[in-house]
Amino acid sequence: MFISKEKIVLLRLIYLSLVNTQNIETFNVEERYHLVNETYVTARTLFLAGRASYDELKDRSRRAMDTFLDLARIMNEEMARDVRAAVLKYYRVKYLLDFSNYIVTLDEMVDIVEHCLIGPVEKMADIRSQFHAVIANFEDVRHFENVHRCRNELPDEVAAAHCILHQTVIFNETMQESLLSIVEIKTRQHVRRINQSLYDVQDCLNHMTPNFFKQLLIDSYTGTCGFLKVVDISARDLTNNKWHTPQHTKFLFKWHPVVSALEQRKLLPRNTKLLLLSALRTANITTSNIQKDLLE
Repeated sequence: MFISKEKIVLLRLIYLSLVNTQNIETFNVEERYHLVNETYVTARTLFLAGRASYDELKDRSRRAMDTFLDLARIMNEEMARDVRAAVLKYYRVKYLLDFSNYIVTLDEMVDIVEHCLIGPVEKMADIRSQFHAVIANFEDVRHFENVHRCRNELPDEVAAAHCILHQTVIFNETMQESLLSIVEIKTRQHVRRINQSLYDVQDCLNHMTPNFFKQLLIDSYTGTCGFLKVVDISARDLTNNKWHTPQHTKFLFKWHPVVSALEQRKLLPRNTKLLLLSALRTANITTSNIQKDLLE
């Protein structure tokens, strides 16, 4: 049975209301203060809605970062596979041509490659744990009982009602804005670090073995690499995400199907462009902008 998003939100609010009943006391004012009692109920509803929105933002940010890291991991695995295969192919050809005086042996070359390829792997694992820890540390520490201080405004009903709503708005805005700032800052920071670590592989290998990519005739970890373009495009989408409302967070809608399609492919075709475009079509989403960037 299909349940609409509105019903899910409503059910979640009812659940949170029940869970937090023990933490939210009754205002207990005289029945003649109708405006104050109604305002108190409204404020309590806003408080619980803010708490649900807060938890939803935390969950959404974690899922978005995990999706990006999964995509970067898949792309990195493919680029690393290309590099390793190219090294073996290069030495196999040289051996057949009886090129026995090459200055760097195969064993040494394998060690160099593995040394340079370990960076992104370690960085992705580190960033995933860091991001989760940062988001988890942001707990909802608001106390709705603080609106009880508005009791001091009685018997002025209007002043008391205004005080209650003011307190609730402060609770919601302060908490939500703090978390939003952290999500946006940490997302940009971590995405840039992942991108840089992938591009650092090229510098590392060229530093160890000059003209490494030209000798092996491959594009992995270079500006013309299709896999790296996918990471670049997804990084741009993630950093441009609007976190204030779920409707403006389009990263998960756009990229989660792509990651799922790639995860299901155990044996991937060797043609880079065909691999990526095929995966995008399999994801069954609008990918014209992604394909356009890949084919440029």
